[in-house]
Amino acid sequence: MLQGFSGSIWHAFCLLIPFAIVTYVSLLFYFKGDWYFFDPKDNVDPKLKDAGTFEPHCKRYHDLSKFAITLSGAAMAFLVSTIASDKPTLPEFAQKVRNIAPILFGFFGCCIAFLVLFMVLQTFWYEEYCHSPDHNSYKRWKFALNNTFGWVGMFAFALGFCWLATLFR
Repeated sequence: MLQGFSGSIWHAFCLLIPFAIVTYVSLLFYFKGDWYFFDPKDNVDPKLKDAGTFEPHCKRYHDLSKFAITLSGAAMAFLVSTIASDKPTLPEFAQKVRNIAPILFGFFGCCIAFLVLFMVLQTFWYEEYCHSPDHNSYKRWKFALNNTFGWVGMFAFALGFCWLATLFR
C-alpha cells in the first residue's frame, strides 16, 4: 500500500499540509489573548515576578531542531548514496529504497525547511519582543504560526523515519 503512495514528493505535502492547517487553526483559536509573553518575568502575575527568561528554553528548542535537521540531512544523503549505483541491476534493498525515495525526500526536505523557518522566526520574533517597550509584539497569529512550523517539522521528521522503517519489515 505505501509503495504506491510513495512515488511522488507531492504525497508528502498531501500528508503534511492538512496537519499544518489543523495545527495552526487549533493553536490560533485554543489559546486566548491578543499577545503572549516570551519571558515569564514580563507577566503581570505576581507569582511570576521572579521567573526567568525564555533564552534557556529557546536554546533547547533550537538544539532539538538542529538535531532533527542534521539527522534529516543524513537520511537524505543515505537515500542518495543507496540509489546512486553504477550496477546494472540494483540489489533488492536498493530497489525498495528507490521506490519510496520521493516521499522520503519530501518528508526530510520539509523537516529541514520547516525547522529552519521555526528557528529563524523564533529568533527574529524574540528579538522584536525584547526590544518592544510593552512586550506585546508576539501576537497570537505569530505564536500559532511559529509553533505550527516547529510541530510540522518534527512531524515530518518522525513520519520520514517511520516511512523509512517500512523497508525493514
